[in-house]
Amino acid sequence: MISSRPSAFGLDISDLSIKIALLEQDGKHIELASFGRQEIPESVIEKGVIKKENELISLIKKTVGEAKGQKIKTEHCIVSLPETESYIRVIQLPRIKKEEISEAIKWELEANIPVSLEDLYFDWQEITRPSSRENHLDVLIGALPKTLVDPYLNVIKKAGLAPLVFEIESVATARALIKNEVSTEAVMIIDLGGRKTTLVIFGDDTILFTTGLPISNSELTFDIAKNLKVDKEKAKELKFKFGLDDSEEDGKIYRAMEPRILELVGEIKKYIDYFQASKMAHSGRQSISKILLCGGGANLKGLSAFLSGRLGVGVSVGNPWVNIFNASSDELPEITFDDSLSFTTALGLALRGLKES
Repeated sequence: MISSRPSAFGLDISDLSIKIALLEQDGKHIELASFGRQEIPESVIEKGVIKKENELISLIKKTVGEAKGQKIKTEHCIVSLPETESYIRVIQLPRIKKEEISEAIKWELEANIPVSLEDLYFDWQEITRPSSRENHLDVLIGALPKTLVDPYLNVIKKAGLAPLVFEIESVATARALIKNEVSTEAVMIIDLGGRKTTLVIFGDDTILFTTGLPISNSELTFDIAKNLKVDKEKAKELKFKFGLDDSEEDGKIYRAMEPRILELVGEIKKYIDYFQASKMAHSGRQSISKILLCGGGANLKGLSAFLSGRLGVGVSVGNPWVNIFNASSDELPEITFDDSLSFTTALGLALRGLKES
């Protein structure tokens, strides 16, 4: 039994589900102490906006109370905020004094976000990395409208919890998937979720770029249901059983999903080209070296090979345990690896919870 100080648990709230994860650490040893998932009915949260506060409060309480593993005794949590309406960028500033950076960032936000500064929560950190040049500063900015953030704070407090930190989803996802949170090459993360797909580009020790795409795992299920005239549950079963294998079921499953997957390929190519042409891809890091998949859609059979063949970049399923279990560990979490892909953000939040504790 690990005897350690209590850590804050990760609380990942999306449009369709709540996921929690609690890690405990003793020395260098980390283990998954608790985890849980609760589905959220449609219309409770829409595009990141809370529509039914009381129902969400009840669902959060239920998720925490019914967590598997150890009973969660702490009220402290690290909470993800939806990528919707978020602004997260690395910008380059002249070598100005540290006390002048905040003012320069305000100018950047006013020029790029159609929301007044008084209505934003924002934070920034200076990045010191090998690829930084002596004639400028690299600064990571994160910003979200107060109208989006305040309702989450209100709901979480009413659920009896005490949020220590709010994080944009992509920050927590990268923390879970990037070994030691450092990469000398640019890596793209594709988080294929229930309602959207998030693209994240990570390099050195920071996120360089993130964006959301209106292409989702749920839409792939809808396409199968519509084309094969089956219900949603049957479509979901067919999707994960046969995936993008066009030799199965006379290629019907593949053909139903192909237009949407090709649309995804086109969007990914667009952002790879954008990155490679931008100032972010400097100092010898002009291209994406590899792509990591996560989220519930990462389990889709044949997706890695399909994307790799059309993008010309190595694509593999990410490992959300890479910073939790070491290579020699003979311990396995209670959660299966396939299921853990949908817990990637929650695990990234839980890793932050260890630091905060």
